[in-house]
Amino acid sequence: MLTQIFALTIKELKVLLRDRGALVALFLLPAAFILVMTTAMQGMFASGSSNNPVPLLVVNQDQGQVAARVLTDLKTVDGLRIIEQQGGQPLTRSTAEDLITAQIYSIALVFPLDFSARILDAADAIQPVPAKVTFVTDPAVGSQLLSPVRGMVQGYIEREAMLAQAPRRTLLGFNQMASQAPASQAPQIQKLGSVFTSQFVSSENIAGSSSGVEYQVISPASYQQTFQPTSAEQNVPGYTVYGVFFIMQTIALSLFREKNDGTFRRIQAAPLSRVALLTGKLLPYFLINLVQVALMFTVGVLIFHMRLGHDPLALLVLSLATAAAATGMGLLLASLTHTQEQAGSLGTLLAVVLSALGGSMVPVYVMPDFMQTISRFTPHSWALNGFQDLIVRGLGLSAILPAVGVLLAFAAGFWGIALWRFRFE
Repeated sequence: MLTQIFALTIKELKVLLRDRGALVALFLLPAAFILVMTTAMQGMFASGSSNNPVPLLVVNQDQGQVAARVLTDLKTVDGLRIIEQQGGQPLTRSTAEDLITAQIYSIALVFPLDFSARILDAADAIQPVPAKVTFVTDPAVGSQLLSPVRGMVQGYIEREAMLAQAPRRTLLGFNQMASQAPASQAPQIQKLGSVFTSQFVSSENIAGSSSGVEYQVISPASYQQTFQPTSAEQNVPGYTVYGVFFIMQTIALSLFREKNDGTFRRIQAAPLSRVALLTGKLLPYFLINLVQVALMFTVGVLIFHMRLGHDPLALLVLSLATAAAATGMGLLLASLTHTQEQAGSLGTLLAVVLSALGGSMVPVYVMPDFMQTISRFTPHSWALNGFQDLIVRGLGLSAILPAVGVLLAFAAGFWGIALWRFRFE
């Protein structure tokens, strides 16, 4: 019996070794998956470190010195890269918003014109007008990036505000003491307060009332978004893109099963062109993709109270283009693989890896720069960015037309290569 087992083992190994595609799927493809996912996740966990600092645009309109001191503090932080100029000129509010709208940067910090003056007034005014510090962000940026940056910036602002207010608060305290003291002692108390204030030494532990600073987080003015997106509005589009493109494995496996069963050969006997034959085979999967999109967005709306933007027509157009690219990729997979096993392994790997590169699993803005460049060559990235434009950024049809065009170009390219390489026999 051992001899028989040994002979069967040798036979199976020979069969496996002849199938180079299966060997690639078993060994090289998992290694590629580990490489891509690990590199992408490194960018996610290292974001905000000295090796991968978060770029922060700064628009400093302040005519005083408090904002300048805050920036001096922030420049010492290893996890931040302060950007105050563009093209050799100081950043303006409009320039910063344009850079965020172009998705070159994600966060901008804006100090108002009277920032220092309002902070100093808050030290002794009865009803001070707060200084409003603004964070302008891309709504698609998650809290995992914004929250640490905001917390760090606010900490330094509060510290410098208290230090700037301390002399006035101290002098105010002495003046109040003088007003309650006997008339003969009041001048000496006021003089002592002036001397003490002039010799004031900075301290990090200055107690006082409110710093007089308010913070707001807004989107660029060009975005039609008046609210910060929820977790569902940020995550559901990514998972939807992942689910839509996962159908390519189903398409390839279905075609291989029909070839193995002989069904495909019988269909070819019908008076159909090859294009019509493949179109008829893929159309049901195209419709399934649309049902997937509708179902996942319905779940998001009903369960998580997700908002779908302001332009239903644009949402439909983008869904059609995404489904076309996904079904085209499925046909391409079937044309480039030789066995059902290869199609299954490669399909799973491509679905996961391309989704990761495209931002469905790991946000693109935390990836290393070279991976962000690579992501632009995946249909997943264009589809996800289009859905984010509509749902998260509140834009309309004109904004997603470039994404629709690129997705249709992907679909046409996939179809062209697939028709050239597809084995009808």
